[in-house]
Amino acid sequence: MIKCKLFSAIVIFLLSGCASYYPQVVDIPLIKEKGDIRLNAGAFMAPNFEDAANLGGHVTYSHGVTNVLAVQGYGSLDFMLRIHLQGALGLYKGFENNSVIEMYGGYGFGTGGMWNVQMDFYQLAFAQFNLGKYNQGKANIDYGLGLKGGYMYNDYSNYNNILNLPNIEKKYSWLIEPSVFFRIGGSRIKYNMTVNYFWASTIPEIYYFPISVGMGVNFKFGNKKKNYY
Repeated sequence: MIKCKLFSAIVIFLLSGCASYYPQVVDIPLIKEKGDIRLNAGAFMAPNFEDAANLGGHVTYSHGVTNVLAVQGYGSLDFMLRIHLQGALGLYKGFENNSVIEMYGGYGFGTGGMWNVQMDFYQLAFAQFNLGKYNQGKANIDYGLGLKGGYMYNDYSNYNNILNLPNIEKKYSWLIEPSVFFRIGGSRIKYNMTVNYFWASTIPEIYYFPISVGMGVNFKFGNKKKNYY
């Protein structure tokens, strides 16, 4: 009985938010050369530090197609059945000191129902710059940061008048999503953590969670050179 009450309280806490967007925990792969493939999968939590939080799962696929060109696909799904999908095309450069820089440009969209909104839909065009280092020390540590910027278009449906929420149906905004990541593990499999923050120029805070924390496992496929993973 106590366990059931505790579980119910946790569910109510997690599902009490009405935000439709949270910063996405897209993997920062640090592609170094042609043939490098990264598959990153795990879970995330997005709190608003007031009365709600959200949990979900995520997966990122990254592939070095040529010596300078990479492609990336990402998807996430939370417990409120909100879904986010995005794809990107990028340029990358690896250096002899085990550092990598990447630049991606792409498009993403998301949709899902919320407690206080019948349906919401958004689209965003973005560019992201990544910088990091890999295989540092005996623990094979990777670390780095990313900076994502873009423009978001939101289309919200009718709101619940009982809660007296503003009836905003369309909203446009510039956004910034900085992120940091840390990975540790072996030559092919590493455990990782990502922390992301979200800022929007005109969207009210009630419509998004400002921070997300992702944890997961990063798998490396492709090249088997000893000096890289």
